[in-house]
Amino acid sequence: MKPLVHVQRIAMNAYTYRVSATGAQTTGDSATFDSLERCLFDAGASLDRYFASVELKLDGLFIGQYATQALRVHPTIVAQRIRQHFHPARAAD
Repeated sequence: MKPLVHVQRIAMNAYTYRVSATGAQTTGDSATFDSLERCLFDAGASLDRYFASVELKLDGLFIGQYATQALRVHPTIVAQRIRQHFHPARAAD
């Protein structure tokens, strides 16, 4: 089983996430974070002890598989990659 982390942008500088897995119910939304980086960090930190990697969606768009350690240790780099490849026209948050 590989968890799927659904990151949702809910306002200009506000993100939340929820975790789901095939055949399992989705967990409730997380707290609200003031940046994509903090949201990714929290998701990675909450899953790192249990899973080596997760699949990631942002605003409903599947963006790939990431090591939970990368989300926890390098959330700024992961967020930068996401912005460059999936939000090229959007200004950095």
